Amino acid sequence: MYLKSLEIQGFKSFPDKISLTFDKGLTAVVGPNGSGKSNIGDSVRWVLGEQSTKTLRGNKMEDVIFSGTVTRKPMGFAAVTLNIDNTDKTLADYADEVAVTRKLYRSGESEYMINGKQVRLKDINELFMDTGLGRDGYSIIGQGRIAEIVGAKSNERRDIFEEAAGISKFRYKKHEAEKKLSSAQENILRLTDIISELESRVEPLRIQSEKAEKFVKLAQERKQLEISVWVHRLDEFKAKLDEFEEKILVNKNEYENIENDIAAEEEKIQLGYRKMQESTVKAEEYRQKIIEEEQTSSTLKSDIAVYENDIKYSNEKINELISRKNDEKSAKEKLGDEIKNAEKQLDELNNKKSNIAKEITIITEQFKQFEDEASRLSEGFDKYSNELNALYIKESEIKFSAEAAERTLLETKQTEESIYRKKEELSSGFVNYENDIRKLEKKLEKLKSTSTEIKNKLNGYGILYKSRQEGFEKAKVDFEKTLFELKEKQQKRKLLIDLENNMEGFAGSVKNILKASKQGRLGGVFGTVAQNINVEAEYAAAIETALGGAMQNVIVENEDIAKRCIRYLKEQKGGRATFLPLTSVKGYELKEVKLDSEEGFINLASRLVDYNEKFSGIINSLLGRIVVADDIDSATMIAKKYGYKFRIVTLDGQVINAGGSFTGGSMQKSAGVITRKNEIEKLDAEIDKLTLERDSLKDKAEKIRSEVEKLRYDAEGAKEILNQNENEIVQVTSEINSLIALSNQNENQLDEIKRQLDENNKKSETAKGILCENKTKLDEICSRIKEYEEKLTESEELKIQLHNQREEFTQNISSLKIAEMEISKDSQAQEKEIQNLLNALDKFAEINEKIDYEVKQQELIIEEKNELISKRKSELENFKTNSEEYQKQIVYWQNVHNQQNIAVKEIQKGLKAINESKEKIMGEVMRLEERKNTIQRDYDNIIKQLLENYEMTRSEAIQIAEKLDDVSKAQHELTDIKNKIRALGNVNVGAIEEYKEVSERYEFMSKQLSDVKASKNELEKIIVDLTEEMCKIFSESFEIINSNFKSIFTELFGGGKAELILTDPDNVLESGIEISVAPPGKVIKNLISLSGGEQSFVAIAIYFAILCLRPAPFCILDEIDAALDEVNVRKYAQYLKKFTDTTQFVLVTHRRSAMEEANVLYGVTMQEDGISKLLKMEQVDFQEE
Repeated sequence: MYLKSLEIQGFKSFPDKISLTFDKGLTAVVGPNGSGKSNIGDSVRWVLGEQSTKTLRGNKMEDVIFSGTVTRKPMGFAAVTLNIDNTDKTLADYADEVAVTRKLYRSGESEYMINGKQVRLKDINELFMDTGLGRDGYSIIGQGRIAEIVGAKSNERRDIFEEAAGISKFRYKKHEAEKKLSSAQENILRLTDIISELESRVEPLRIQSEKAEKFVKLAQERKQLEISVWVHRLDEFKAKLDEFEEKILVNKNEYENIENDIAAEEEKIQLGYRKMQESTVKAEEYRQKIIEEEQTSSTLKSDIAVYENDIKYSNEKINELISRKNDEKSAKEKLGDEIKNAEKQLDELNNKKSNIAKEITIITEQFKQFEDEASRLSEGFDKYSNELNALYIKESEIKFSAEAAERTLLETKQTEESIYRKKEELSSGFVNYENDIRKLEKKLEKLKSTSTEIKNKLNGYGILYKSRQEGFEKAKVDFEKTLFELKEKQQKRKLLIDLENNMEGFAGSVKNILKASKQGRLGGVFGTVAQNINVEAEYAAAIETALGGAMQNVIVENEDIAKRCIRYLKEQKGGRATFLPLTSVKGYELKEVKLDSEEGFINLASRLVDYNEKFSGIINSLLGRIVVADDIDSATMIAKKYGYKFRIVTLDGQVINAGGSFTGGSMQKSAGVITRKNEIEKLDAEIDKLTLERDSLKDKAEKIRSEVEKLRYDAEGAKEILNQNENEIVQVTSEINSLIALSNQNENQLDEIKRQLDENNKKSETAKGILCENKTKLDEICSRIKEYEEKLTESEELKIQLHNQREEFTQNISSLKIAEMEISKDSQAQEKEIQNLLNALDKFAEINEKIDYEVKQQELIIEEKNELISKRKSELENFKTNSEEYQKQIVYWQNVHNQQNIAVKEIQKGLKAINESKEKIMGEVMRLEERKNTIQRDYDNIIKQLLENYEMTRSEAIQIAEKLDDVSKAQHELTDIKNKIRALGNVNVGAIEEYKEVSERYEFMSKQLSDVKASKNELEKIIVDLTEEMCKIFSESFEIINSNFKSIFTELFGGGKAELILTDPDNVLESGIEISVAPPGKVIKNLISLSGGEQSFVAIAIYFAILCLRPAPFCILDEIDAALDEVNVRKYAQYLKKFTDTTQFVLVTHRRSAMEEANVLYGVTMQEDGISKLLKMEQVDFQEE
């Protein structure tokens, strides 16, 4: 069997469909980092059933689908097909070519196919089991996986060795057998509980069934006798009803005659009332007219007052307007005087302005003459100034030359000082270098000491790591133990829940009713008594005993619902059940007040259960007269004291019945439906506790694991510090050597300093000669400058005097111009004021006209209001005359009302006597009706009882009723039958059918339990056989792999020793596998101390050892040579070629030595970002390149 080809589409960086064909031998896949070459190995792992997204280098399974780029849309699915040549029939029952396909859609749906036929993941795993392929096999070694073989814990290395030994299929069969065994154990537990439940029910149901059969027989006798008595009584009631009906009819006729007389008299009374009403209405109409007249008079008086007030206001307004007109006249005269004064002030301002203009003209002429004199004086001043500037320039040049010479002297002096300082520094440098060298040597010693301490600390970490690892293993064992116990409890709870949901323990008829109610076919059903009560565990046995078969009685809303349920059972032939309607079943608690003080008395049974208040009548009827006692002795004492009047139940289920009979014996534990509910609640509490314990242990294990990880991290940190320390030692040594070299350079620098000092002295002498010559020239220039400065000072004083006079002229002219502007401004303001006064004068005429108009308007208003007042006074006189006439009419209609009232009272006196006769007859009718209704109720009750108890009408009852010669004797017999039925107590009629059903179920379950136990024994034998076979095969295979590993290790490393060791040889199937190696010339205590390349070579040696035992059909090796140097890569590749006869290899690599050994090369590039492209190259082409 070998790999023919691989087809990829939409997987990771391969959006387009590609196909890789493989020949026997060695194929290499090459490409730069990030090109997507490792995605080819991932695709093979994925199609073989890998479910770990971490192994596939992703976060979620959807990540394997091409996610798109800037230029390409995401794909909707990923598909990979593996085509395998199967001509050697390695895969039995399959064709010569097998195509395995896996598809994943972005919606999350996935498909597995073998040769185009859809299969399960399980089928893929079974197909490649023990071939070395598959997700747990050694056919695909991914990036970093080769190092995991060395770095993994001893118990984590087992998978690859089991696959190589070929026991994976056996382990799978064992796992399946263990699953079936676990399922069988669960079934045994479930069946045992069910059988236990059924056993506890068979005997009580047999007793209940016999009791029910007796009850049915008595019920039939009661029915026949009761119907006969009822029919007899119905006939009697019918005769009496007819008699009363006739008497009632006579009285009703007489009653109707009186009713007619009363109606005639009442009509007369109504006529009188109507006339009284009419006279009252008339009188009221006239009263209303008087009120209206008075309201109108009041309105007229109010209008007159308003009009008089308006006249008063208008007169006041006229006086106000006349006064205002006089004020306006005075204001006009005053305004004329103000205009004359304003015009006079304007003339004065114009004269002032003319005088200021003349003064400005005179001063301007004087200023012009002064400017000419100043110009002449300025020309002489400029001449002296130019000559003086020339002397200043010459003086500056001489001074600059002198300063240059002084600078040169200063520089030579500073240079000399610098040279001497440098000389001193170089001299002291020898001392400093020696001090630094000594300090660095001390530092070197300290670094070496620190390295020793870190090495000791690393040894300590190793010891502590081992201790914490052991703690972690213990915590893991405790966690698994708690987890097992939790699962056990959960399984038991599940079984009880199933029993509860399947209504185990209830009669078939009750189940039928409850199912129909749940499906909505029967409304108004509240469930059984057992389902509607809650009982504490300690009272459960007592309550179950007290209720007995009544636990299965069904609570319904009313009698109609009960009848509907009975009809349903009859129609469905679903058996018989007892129904408890809320409207008819009433019960009361026992009223023995001294019971509380009795020794051993616990409570009434009805008070020991919790239930909905609406069921109180039913609970009291079933449990209200039953006492719960501590034990049988206490119960006996109480029963004796109260004369065996009520039933007593003990906590362990013993019973003393009313009348003195005792019932008792052993009881099956956890048998009843109420006890089952309590058991479920108890299990819930235990599961919650175990869940918390499990989480706590999980956290503890996680904490220890974190500590182990921290120790590993600290050890790695210490190693890093050690490496840094070693590097620093090298650096300090280098610094010491550098300081010695610098000390040697100092001597050469001192010779150079002496030469610089001689040159500096020569420059200093030249600068001193130049300074002497410049001093003579400077004295001569200074004398001439002094002469010209004196002449220039005299000119400057004259210039200042002229400047002051000029300032004085300028100020005078400015003052005069400012005064001229202020006068102009005042003139303009005065002109504006005059204009405003003239405008105000023009408005006075307009105001006077307006006042005259308003006076005339007020006079017109006064005239109008006077006319209105005269009109209103005339209307008032007319209203007074009308009111007197209305008052006369009121008196007339009041007299009519009084006369009619007297007539009505006379008629009412006669009517009272007639009503008394009517009431007497009515009383007789009511008495007769009441007696008739009483008999009718008795009649109806019997009819109702016939319908409710026996579902038959009177005519149906007459057909089956027997003729009674002696009704009293029949009544006595009926009473005896009822007492016998009552003595039977609570009867479960459904027990007859239920007993039959439970007996059959018990036999069936017992047979099933026997079959499951036989199956369990067979599975246990299979598991033992498989375990022995696996131990044998694994031990033999492990010895071969170990032998191969020893020889291959020696060959690859050129010597040394290596061995694979089982950590627990007595338990080879669970034992960890340790790797012990010693490369040539090394002593290795821990694999971690090997270099990365050495670790990889150890893992490769193990891999080759496995291939020697069981060659895989094909292998994909993804960069397992990454940590090897070029020499070892070549050695690894050449060794790999030894296996190409039996195994086909696909190498993902970028090492040239590995490529050279390949028969075919595939190149993977990423010409477009995010999209991998595939190129095929034969080995001949590669070698030519």
